[in-house]
Amino acid sequence: MRPAAATTGELACAAGVSASSASQHTTALRDAGLIASRRQGASVLHILTPLGASLLRSNPVTRPAR
Repeated sequence: MRPAAATTGELACAAGVSASSASQHTTALRDAGLIASRRQGASVLHILTPLGASLLRSNPVTRPAR
């Protein structure tokens, strides 16, 4: 099974931040080796690396109740 990829715009929308903010965050995540990115046409697709996936599995994110 192939891991899901998301564009910078999709990540921005999901996180509720601007596209430029999402771009800055993806740069930091890529520099840390947690995601890989590749250009596809006019978009950039981002995918978790094995390290990023491992960190997510070992440290579940808890969200406050709304």
